[in-house]
Amino acid sequence: MPVVAIVGKPNVGKSTLFNLLVKQDRSLVGPERGITRDRIYGRWSLGADAEVDLVDTGGFDTIGETPFADLMREQTLIAIRDADLILCLFDARTPVNPDDSALVALLRKSQVPVVFVANKVDDPGGSTFASMIYELGIDGFIEISAKNRRGTGELIHRVKELLGKQVSPCLEDSTEKIRVGILGRPNVGKSLLINRIIGENRTLVSPEAGTTRDAVDIAISRGEREYIFVDTAGIRRKSRIDTSIERLSVIRSLKNVYKSHVCLLLLDPKEGLTDQDKRLCGIFLEHGRAFALVVNKSDLIEAGERKLIKEQLIHSLKFMPDAPLTFVSALTGSNVSQLYPMIEKLFLKTTHKIPTPQLNRHLARIVDAHSPPLIRGRALRFFYITQVGTVPPRFRVVSNFPKQVPGSYERYFMSSLKKATGLEGIPIKLVFSGK
Repeated sequence: MPVVAIVGKPNVGKSTLFNLLVKQDRSLVGPERGITRDRIYGRWSLGADAEVDLVDTGGFDTIGETPFADLMREQTLIAIRDADLILCLFDARTPVNPDDSALVALLRKSQVPVVFVANKVDDPGGSTFASMIYELGIDGFIEISAKNRRGTGELIHRVKELLGKQVSPCLEDSTEKIRVGILGRPNVGKSLLINRIIGENRTLVSPEAGTTRDAVDIAISRGEREYIFVDTAGIRRKSRIDTSIERLSVIRSLKNVYKSHVCLLLLDPKEGLTDQDKRLCGIFLEHGRAFALVVNKSDLIEAGERKLIKEQLIHSLKFMPDAPLTFVSALTGSNVSQLYPMIEKLFLKTTHKIPTPQLNRHLARIVDAHSPPLIRGRALRFFYITQVGTVPPRFRVVSNFPKQVPGSYERYFMSSLKKATGLEGIPIKLVFSGK
């Protein structure tokens, strides 16, 4: 999946545009300079079956008028290096300044495709400073108003034109090898676990947090099955990311989720499921990736403590209560051999294809067990269901009121469908559509 980064000097409307494109209020918006200090990710739909990962960045400030200007400028540089396409935003209501000039010069050296965008053009005929953008040697920029939701159609067309067919290999069509992402916060034992799984020292192990800074692909064979394990950099809380190389590692760790059939989230038994771990679980669900919680360092757990830890983790993971959970010790090797059958089971589920007649028999039972509610006095009906994809399993349900299925009934439907089809423990996607 291509990565598109929004860059520009402070207060040009990057976060407003980001929220508009991902259709969520994910980035803080305000008149002050430098509100966004960390990169924020979201999914931007470019139309049917076309999505990109969109990144909102902090302001590019060479003048130093914003707090943490150096760090924000550094993260912009990292986003540019890691992006497949850049949206460079200007404020059409203010003159160009040294920040604009420096950023344009940097983008020209980066060799990354760029779409130049003049924002805050509320009146196309009266954009006083938009013409000044030509002074930077830029031709063919797009005029938009993110606040008034104007001009995004042309922006989407330009982005699709530049990206073309640039997409990551489709996991749905690439199932000869199981790709397993090992993720977690620093120092939970990811590299040690990898070494224990494959039976040799292939990754660097150190008591210092953050030793692994690049994603490391390790291909191995076990029986008739081939695996690719990916040891990724530790995901720290944002406030503790203090070096540019570590910020880049975090981006690569998050991107690795999209390239994995199965993700293993390593946890420390003493810390439980932290807010950062929950965010990672949210990313797994957003990308539809099968995942399991792996509590490492079980050799440090006292007798009788395991049950309590398990109950606390299940309680913390209410949004995915059926996610598999296991305890291992990378140090001693305890229970590590059980990871292979668990990975195999999750892989088979997320790549499973169910015949349409079987699905429609399940549909009839689900509706009979709990009748759909009335919509404006009329019965909500489901005509048929079919599977339209895998990794994750995706299902299209044809209904007479596809946009008005209540959230509570959708949750019931999804839970019942997962139970009927044996897909418990993995994310699935439901799309309700009309005839």
